[in-house]
Order: sequence, then C-alpha cells, then structure tokens
Amino acid sequence: MGNKHTAPQFIRVLIADDKYLVGEMIQGLLEDAGYSVVGRAINGKQAVEMTASLRPDVVLMDIRLPGINGIEATRQIQDQCPTPVVALTAHEDLELVEEATEAGVGAYLIKPPDIREIQRAIKISMARFKDLLTLRRMNETLEARNGELDAFAQMVSHDLKNPLGKILGYAELLEMDLEVMAKENVYRSLHIIAKNARTMNNIIQELLLLSRIRDVDEVETEPLDMGKILNGVRSRLVDDIEKSGATLILPDVWPIVEGHTVWVDQVWINYISNGLKYGGSPPRLEVGFSYEEPTLTVTCCPDIIPQSDREEDIEEVYFWVRDNGEGLTSEEQERLFVPFERLDQMRVEGHGLGLSIVRRIVERLGGRVGIDSEVGTGSLFWFTLPPG
Repeated sequence: MGNKHTAPQFIRVLIADDKYLVGEMIQGLLEDAGYSVVGRAINGKQAVEMTASLRPDVVLMDIRLPGINGIEATRQIQDQCPTPVVALTAHEDLELVEEATEAGVGAYLIKPPDIREIQRAIKISMARFKDLLTLRRMNETLEARNGELDAFAQMVSHDLKNPLGKILGYAELLEMDLEVMAKENVYRSLHIIAKNARTMNNIIQELLLLSRIRDVDEVETEPLDMGKILNGVRSRLVDDIEKSGATLILPDVWPIVEGHTVWVDQVWINYISNGLKYGGSPPRLEVGFSYEEPTLTVTCCPDIIPQSDREEDIEEVYFWVRDNGEGLTSEEQERLFVPFERLDQMRVEGHGLGLSIVRRIVERLGGRVGIDSEVGTGSLFWFTLPPG
C-alpha cells in the first residue's frame, strides 16, 4: 500500500513553460488525474520566485525557458528552496540531460507527455530528491564531525601535550637527581606530576562522555529530583567550595522537569565549577530557576505552581548559575559553547570541553543553553529542560 502523501491529491505542482498551449495541456492532464496545480511560470526567474513563495511539492520545468533557462532555474531552486524538478524537453539530448542532472533535475519528459509518463516522472523525481536530501544531510554531518576532529586534534596537541610535558619533565628530574634532591622538592615534583596526571584524566573522561552523548540513539528521560542532584553536586565540589571561600545560594524547592539524571548532573558540575574558578574573590554563586529567559537581574525564584495548572503555558524551564566574576565581552560569549574553543589563556585556564559538553547534553534532552554577561558585573549561565 503506497504512502498517501505521494497520491495525486496530496501533490502540489508548479508548471514552468513559456508555451501557453503546452502549459494548458499539462495542467489539464494533471488536474484530471487529481493533482493540484498551484501556479504557472512563463520564464526561469518567475519559476524560481514562485517555487520560493508557493512551495510546491514538484516543479515541471521546460528546459528552454526565456531569460534564465530551465537548467539555471533548477540550480537556483536547489540552492534557495530545494524542490524536486522534472525537466520538460522537446527532444532528448545527452549533454543537456547530463547538465540538467548536475543542476538537480530528478526526471525527464519528452514533449508532448501523456499522464502516465508525467506520473512516473513525478514519482521518480520525488524519490530521487528524498535520496538527495538524505545524502546531503549525511555529508553535512560528516563535514561537522570532520570539523570536530580537526578541532579535537588541535586540542589534544596542546591540552594533553602540555600536562604530559610537565609529567615527563619532572619524572626525568626525579630520575636524574632523586638522590641529591631535598625532600620538599621531591614532594613538590610528585605533587606536580599527580596534578597534571589528574588534568589529563579529566580531559580523557570528558572526551569519552562527549563521544557517548553523540553516539546514543535514544535518550531515556525521567522526572528529575533537581534538589537531590544539586545536593550531590555540592558534595562533590565541597573541597573546591571551601578552598575558594565561595558562597553557594540554592532555592529550597524545585520544579519537576524531564531529563537524564547523570547528564544533568554533569551540566551542573560544569556550570558551578566555572563559577568557582572564574567568579569573584571570593565567589558568590546564586543557583536558581525561572519560567522566562533569565538575565543578570533575575530574582530567585518564582513561586512553585502545580504543574497541572501551568502545563499549557510552560514549554521549558530555565535553570541558571549567576556569579560575581569579571564578566565576558560579547565576542567571548559567542565562543563559549563552541566545541574545543577556549578564551584568552590569561583569563580562562579551562581546556574548552566543558561548555561544549553542556550544550550537547542539553540539546539532546530537548533544551537550550545561553548566557547573560556584562564586563564588570558578572555572568549568568542558563540551560532549559522540558517540564515534567
């Protein structure tokens, strides 16, 4: 049983032919067979414009149109508003057919066509167009992954090479001078080796997490106990909080949202860790939520309203961390969530993976990420999740 959306009554056709009688004949054949003719173009420029405005399911295009010919019109259509195209030609010309195919034509008709030939050509053109879109998406995905691989290679060459170099350097120093080194220098060297080994381990673990997020086909979500997640995050970061002298302010109650606990835990770890590193001296971090996009002036937090009373109004819930740090310029903000990107080394010492992981996690869960920041005022990092 065929797909009902490929049946004639569901297919909208644009005819592009400068011969009035030919256009009338083709329109009559199509309408008698149940197709919907949405318009008639008499030149290539008009065909491109009408395709963009009318969005037909398929275009029957005369190859030899005045002004912009059918091949160039097809090329412009595929660039601007990709649509299946069937070429109409008075006689078969192999060179013309090859050129039209390269432009994006999916099937051909020799004038004058009968309705069976038209129906067959429309089906072939739409099927080839679907395959072409699939191939195009695969190419775009491949290009994006190749771009990530290039960025990854650059990141590895610097961020892993740097701590590895320190490990090797201090290990060689110990190997050569251990017998004559003062005990405090031995301990200092071992401390530096261990610290850089932990840095390398963290980078590798985040790369593995990034890979898992990308490769999971379907994400199983559940209602989240955000208060429990934040308590766990605070316990994991207790040493960093005490060391920095930070104040961490959290609400007493949280709304119910859908998510994946382990992944959302990683989002909060990244946001709060960044606040501890790059907040003020000492850091003051406010953690909260809102039902509208938060800014630096947001007040924590709205009254909890039973979800059943709000479900028609709420499409997403915003969660955020606001710090009292130096703030970021607009240029720095644009680069924050780009994979493997880092800010000025004098200001940000992170290895650039954390926020790209946050973005990938949140988008896989159906949410968004963002920031509101002002130099000299601080930064507010937010993410959204669908309501539970």
